[in-house]
Amino acid sequence: MKDLTEVLLEFGEVPEKVVRGTLLGLTNRIVKRSPVDTGRFRNNWQASTGTPETGQVQGTDKTGNKAVDAARTQVNKLEMGQDFYLSNNLPYAHRLEFGWSKQAPNGMLRLSIAELQARMNEAGK
Repeated sequence: MKDLTEVLLEFGEVPEKVVRGTLLGLTNRIVKRSPVDTGRFRNNWQASTGTPETGQVQGTDKTGNKAVDAARTQVNKLEMGQDFYLSNNLPYAHRLEFGWSKQAPNGMLRLSIAELQARMNEAGK
């Protein structure tokens, strides 16, 4: 899969504001769609630039606001063309993405990316 920034830039002269807003909006959708029990999973979404995060975040946040705020900081630091990563390194993240939770039976990532792709396709018509 192509880097999302690269895909957005293929649409032509896309302003940085649109790229940043798209990345932050996508991150927000993924975090908020994440199933929540204790808030540990939502709190472990980690945004980074250059390389993906490999560790885990301590603590919980049922709202996901901490993860989204941290992602906003990374998105604002992003230079156009630089890689942006959103990682969740908890051992059960893969299972949650593929229907392990009744709260998110269709996953978070795949659903959010498919919606974004549909909006981009519609905008490109």
